[in-house]
Amino acid sequence: MNKVCTSCFEEKEIGLHYYNASRYMCIDCEREAARERMASVQNKAGNAFRTAQKSAAKYGAYDNLSYDDVLYLFKLAGGICSYTNQPSECLSLEHVIPLSEGGTNTIDNILVIDLEVNRQKRITNMMDFIEERYNPHSVLPLVKLLATRGNMPYEQLYDRIFEYQKAESEAQYRRLVEATERKKKVTA
Repeated sequence: MNKVCTSCFEEKEIGLHYYNASRYMCIDCEREAARERMASVQNKAGNAFRTAQKSAAKYGAYDNLSYDDVLYLFKLAGGICSYTNQPSECLSLEHVIPLSEGGTNTIDNILVIDLEVNRQKRITNMMDFIEERYNPHSVLPLVKLLATRGNMPYEQLYDRIFEYQKAESEAQYRRLVEATERKKKVTA
């Protein structure tokens, strides 16, 4: 028994080219449609939104981010990583002040960056990460962008990020000193 695919308009045998007789498109056209859906900005934004929601719930972070906010940011990014200014097929949401460190899941605390860059950054603060790996002059425009989204003076947001960075640097220093002291005790 044959059927005409509503996408490619070719007549094909149901048992070989359709998942079942009730489907409108052949297997090849369904797979192509699924690939297009998966690559869409809406799907990527939806996945990033759900991941951010789960993380906010996990850390008990303040959360007023909506799917429309995330979709807007993904469309605004245009497939470009905010940190590297390079095109990316796999973008993710970056919380400038990590949720695990008291950050919020709000539009003024997130940027759209490449997933691999996000993994490399982990909980390192944004300013250190960008200054060490990329262009240090790109920090201020990002802070101004976030401040505009949060409707606050950029100096205020810069100070907030700087204070987080300072606290994080002090904590890293304390951990390093403690590890050094433990090694001294073990070798003594």
